[in-house]
Amino acid sequence: MNTPLDKETLLSILSSLDKKALYFGPQGFELANTETSLMHAQHGFSLKPDNTPLASEEAANWQGNWLVIATDTELGDPYFIDVEQAHLPVYTAMITDNNWQAQPVANSLANFMQCLQCLANASKQTQAQFIPEETTISDQRTLTSLKSKLIKLSKCEHFWSLFFDCYADWLSDVDLEDDD
Repeated sequence: MNTPLDKETLLSILSSLDKKALYFGPQGFELANTETSLMHAQHGFSLKPDNTPLASEEAANWQGNWLVIATDTELGDPYFIDVEQAHLPVYTAMITDNNWQAQPVANSLANFMQCLQCLANASKQTQAQFIPEETTISDQRTLTSLKSKLIKLSKCEHFWSLFFDCYADWLSDVDLEDDD
């Protein structure tokens, strides 16, 4: 791995969160915090299931300097670092028309981990929720404060604004269903 840190240090950082997965409403993050899960996280992006590299046409425009460190628990989208950049910025991406569209999530791996710790401290969920329950955060002040904190920590307003917009949509969709 061509990063400013070795694999053991990376795994130590990814293991600093006391959870392998954390959830916020229907959304969540599953960290690749063991050597095996880190290798497995690359499958379908840069590696085949037998751990051989994907051919360039199979990988779309996936970059060789991108290393998947987590996946979205709802959609399976990757969260990855760019190992050629000193602060290891974190991105997520969706594939459209056989091209990966990368979007910044945090300006560094350290800030991403702080964001996840902040979410873990706020959320008492142990799994994804399809309908709100007693652990659901629905207080607007709390949500606004948490969103502001994550934007400040990550220095990536677009991703976290969208994350909380999706959460608010989920809350309102469930409220509308309850009214029927």
